[in-house]
Amino acid sequence: MSFSGEVREELQSCVDNARHCRIAFLTAILHGCGQADQGRVKIRTENQYAAKAYEAVLSRTFSGMIRTETEESEGKVPVYLVILDDEKESLLLMEAVRMEGVYPDGSFRDYVVDRALLNKSCCRRAYLRGAFLLSGSVSNPEKSYHLEIVCPDMEDADLITWLLHSTGFEAKTVQRQKHQVVYLKEGEQISDLLGLMGAPGSLMKLENARIVRDIAGTVNRRVNCETANLMRTVDASVRQIKDIEYLRDHGGLEGLPDNLRSAAYLRLSMPDATLKELSEASDPHVGKSGINHRLMRLSELADKMRGQ
Repeated sequence: MSFSGEVREELQSCVDNARHCRIAFLTAILHGCGQADQGRVKIRTENQYAAKAYEAVLSRTFSGMIRTETEESEGKVPVYLVILDDEKESLLLMEAVRMEGVYPDGSFRDYVVDRALLNKSCCRRAYLRGAFLLSGSVSNPEKSYHLEIVCPDMEDADLITWLLHSTGFEAKTVQRQKHQVVYLKEGEQISDLLGLMGAPGSLMKLENARIVRDIAGTVNRRVNCETANLMRTVDASVRQIKDIEYLRDHGGLEGLPDNLRSAAYLRLSMPDATLKELSEASDPHVGKSGINHRLMRLSELADKMRGQ
């Protein structure tokens, strides 16, 4: 199962205690895939998690008989129907979510969500849970950080963005084909949103993945840094040895002061050593800066001799 599937499976079992939160959740599902059919309200979706969650919340909130059906679609994915099989209760449901009225095609898709239903932060959380269950996804945190909710139009995207911004998330929107996609790309924000919607298990899995990725990133940075330092040491050593050998081959070493001459022979005897290792091997002892200064002086003398 994908990580998105695991998140949806965890979220589908969440049923809020407060009725106003359950109404907010039902509003999100009905707005996405709800219909009025012969006086009865139903949803029709290929998303089994949204269907099961909707059925659980609906049965907790309204007393009418609920009927579930499965239809075969043109593809291999079945279509799930959850029907509130009671005209009176269906009317009460439409009134509660403020979608009562006449719909030419029976769909609630074009109905504008009343934001007054989402005044409370807990209701916003419930609506976001419903929207994510219906049309959201999140990438495997072991590979990348990306959570998105696909919206059919800009009006819906504005609503989701408003809900996320009002609860402290820095959501962005991008157009993908005919849809608007509201997304988060920062691991900590995705983790916080999973917790807010009611998926603590998925939150922990994401946090564990973040820790592993952060550790791996730190190790890689250290390895890259040490490799770069090693390459610089090797390059410097190669240049220094070439300069010292040039001085030696052209009679430029014997007339040098003892400190420069000893530094030259020390470098020739330890071609792969770092400045620290050269310092520790020097006799009498010379600090790293002293060794570096003497080697730089030898290179200057070699350059000067080459220029003659």
